[in-house]
Amino acid sequence: MVALFVLGTTLFLLSRLLPGSFGEERILQREASYYSTSDENSRRKAYFRFQQRAGLDKPVFYVSISPAALPDTVQQIVPEARRRQLEVLTFLYGNWPAVSAYDAHVNQLYAQLDPKEKQKLGPELQTLRSSTNIKELRQALNKTTKAIGSSASKPIAAIEQQLQTLENNASTSFLVPQLQWHGTNNQYHQWLADILKGEFGSSYRTGRPVLEMIWEAIGNTFWLLLCSMAITIVLGLELSIQMVKGRMHWLRRLTLPSLFILDSIPLFVLALLLLVLFANPDFLQLFPMYGMGYYMPQTLTIWQQLTQWFQFMALPMICLILVNLPYIANQIYTSLQATLGSDYIRTAKAKGLPEHRIIRSHAFRNSLIPLITIVSDFLPALVDGAFIIETVFAIPGIGRLLVESVVARDYPVLLAVVLIILTVRMFAYALADIGYAWADPRVKEQAA
Repeated sequence: MVALFVLGTTLFLLSRLLPGSFGEERILQREASYYSTSDENSRRKAYFRFQQRAGLDKPVFYVSISPAALPDTVQQIVPEARRRQLEVLTFLYGNWPAVSAYDAHVNQLYAQLDPKEKQKLGPELQTLRSSTNIKELRQALNKTTKAIGSSASKPIAAIEQQLQTLENNASTSFLVPQLQWHGTNNQYHQWLADILKGEFGSSYRTGRPVLEMIWEAIGNTFWLLLCSMAITIVLGLELSIQMVKGRMHWLRRLTLPSLFILDSIPLFVLALLLLVLFANPDFLQLFPMYGMGYYMPQTLTIWQQLTQWFQFMALPMICLILVNLPYIANQIYTSLQATLGSDYIRTAKAKGLPEHRIIRSHAFRNSLIPLITIVSDFLPALVDGAFIIETVFAIPGIGRLLVESVVARDYPVLLAVVLIILTVRMFAYALADIGYAWADPRVKEQAA
């Protein structure tokens, strides 16, 4: 639990440090899907309403450290590129009043230009509102002056004056750290309190509760993982048992090179190969290409639902089995082969016990310890592989939900899904500890 808490906290803080945000991508940008026809002031108002509703207008953590030259209100400046410009200029020259005055005059210049001039001077205006290089700023300002003449001479002269002030009155106040205590009125405290109550918030993208979205998506992922893991372990065990038999040397010569070749194929390449070979009308269209069908479950019987589900999940399961079988089979084979060289195995052979009984009743039980380690590492790897498979085959599961949340910067969903992945990994390690105690009672005695 402590490890899960530390990892969850780290993920939350990292998510707040990532560049860009859902609000800036979907509200502030003119070509975004939301508010694309609104003017800049309307988009800014909508952005601040979204920030307040999502709690993103609060400080990130209990404490914050920033240069003393920066004011407390710097986080209210949007968009992010403009805020970053002002922060870097303040960091370089330590003169926030001059930086703030520069920004105000640039906004004044932008407001005085007509739409045609704004379109013509797009690159120069972008430089004036994002660059942190004084030389680039002056070049953009000179091009703007030549293009518009004296129609906006007053803000242009003011901008030039503030740039000169920054160069002539640079300060080292940015070196002085400023420590601020925000108390419990911060984003992390609210997120942690909701997590402890079993709430993960609402999605920025859909507005729906995160747990509701995860519950809808987790079914396909769970059955995909369960079926793939069960079939892979059974095939790996049986294949390894057959390969260690003395009379099956031909199977070893055939199987081991094949497993090596199969193990060298990346997961997404194998998925695409299976799609081309077995879901292609120009080759063999034995399975649907992607998705989960077009019929509502209410219109189908339970057997029809299972049949349709298997049609769409067959190729993803085959892909996960093939990509994980080489590792599982090779590790189990190596463990069994090492066990068969033990003294008690030679004693069992001397007693005349049949080979299949020696392998299954004696060697297999004593090779369970490394097998449990393999399975505990196999489950998290299978989860990671399932996410790639769900994206390639367009399966509505946790993996696809994770990809969509990353693309949309939907951080509540992203954090919840990653916490589920971490929980699965912790659960796998806990199962491994239980398996060790069951396979070898000496482990339990040492722990006690």
